[in-house]
Amino acid sequence: MIDDLYNKIGQILVISCPDDAVKIVTGIEIAEENDAAGYYFYYLDNKNNKKEFVVDSRATDDIFYTMLELKRYFLDNNLTNGKPIWAGCIVEIDIKNSKINFEFKYEPFIDEDEER
Repeated sequence: MIDDLYNKIGQILVISCPDDAVKIVTGIEIAEENDAAGYYFYYLDNKNNKKEFVVDSRATDDIFYTMLELKRYFLDNNLTNGKPIWAGCIVEIDIKNSKINFEFKYEPFIDEDEER
């Protein structure tokens, strides 16, 4: 179940990124009320150039609702060990090597200036 949610977010990002991307980095921060999210999206090309990209609203909606499912899964399965749930995460996808990593954040971490 949890791997399905991770994979769903990864698939949305890979489908949404430019063709020359070899690595994707995305920040996703869910509001405390679970009613909104902040994002940033960038990728590295094969020359290691960092470039921002825009994801359409359908994709961000899909990411948002999948993140809410992930939060619910963590809470329902006591994966927080009695501590507060994370506020969001940074997702890194190595497209070439088919690897995905989620780094969960417990404090707000997206500046409004970098939000897309």
